[in-house]
Amino acid sequence: MNEHNTYELVEKYCHGFMDDKEKMFFEIDMENNPALAQLVHEHKTLINTFDHHNNREFIRYSLDSIHKHSHSQTHLMLKHLKLSVNKYWRTASVAAVVAVTASVLTFLFARSIYKKDTQATYQLLKGEINNIKKDQRAIKHEVDKVKINAVPVPDYPSKFSGTGFAISKNGYLVTNLHVVDGYTKIFTFTEDGIGHQCNLVVKDELNDLAILKINEDDFKFSGNLPYSIKKSNINLAHRIYSLGYPKNEIVYNEGYISSVTGFDGDSNKFQLELPSNPGVSGAPIIDETGNVLGIISGKQSQTEGVTFAIKSKELINLVKELPEDFKTSVLQENNIRSLNRSGQINQIRKFVCMVKVYN
Repeated sequence: MNEHNTYELVEKYCHGFMDDKEKMFFEIDMENNPALAQLVHEHKTLINTFDHHNNREFIRYSLDSIHKHSHSQTHLMLKHLKLSVNKYWRTASVAAVVAVTASVLTFLFARSIYKKDTQATYQLLKGEINNIKKDQRAIKHEVDKVKINAVPVPDYPSKFSGTGFAISKNGYLVTNLHVVDGYTKIFTFTEDGIGHQCNLVVKDELNDLAILKINEDDFKFSGNLPYSIKKSNINLAHRIYSLGYPKNEIVYNEGYISSVTGFDGDSNKFQLELPSNPGVSGAPIIDETGNVLGIISGKQSQTEGVTFAIKSKELINLVKELPEDFKTSVLQENNIRSLNRSGQINQIRKFVCMVKVYN
């Protein structure tokens, strides 16, 4: 006896639709099958419980309420599952929890709105269950997709950390070479805290630059790059600011250009009067109109507040070595020019990431 036929017989028995002979054989089956007897008992309990709900308007109201609740809970589960499964590598456990939760949700939903009388109500119930199954399939699809892409972040402390910022929507980032050099386990952490494994694509040892690529095929930053990267002239006293990760949250600093050359007259760099701490290596230097002028590379240890940055022209030269899926035209677009400082930062921070390396 398959499950569908079992439920039909239970319903028929409970509503008194069996003839005497069929009822006798069914009761014999119950005596020999405790599970069947328990199912009949539960079914009778449901019938008694919902007798006072035996009007059409109540059923319709209940269905509408549960439908809305189930959909809101499903979307909430989906949102949190995407975050959790990306962030934690034990995806098999998460998938198991999803399967159990979805099954329990369907069972409780079916029990809570059972109706004994009309075919119309049965059709409504069937439709609601089909909707929940559809949502379950959507959740499973998202879990399976993340399981394919997710690479576990090591559960031990990183060896070194720095800052990187996006130079394309599809996962290219720039940081300092000294942040990642010699390491194969490189992870960048986007603003939502999710870690993504990266590969070192190209590097410039002379200018301490490295371009990384998030190795998830379908990875995309949300929206287009808000800032441009320009090979502009560097002027003394030019006001600038930076966004970086000296700790586990993004930090803003501002200052000005104090010299058009770097340490010992290095023409590929310039000097800043800007606070700098470990972890901000690779952070972007941005002017008041949203142009990236350079990349922080280090500080002068003997002097408080003196920081050095690599000029953006060196980055523009380096991106010419990237594969064809990188479009240099995106570096020229600037959609934050007219925003105030707070508005610029709100747009930029989504594209500035923490970079960590592991042994």
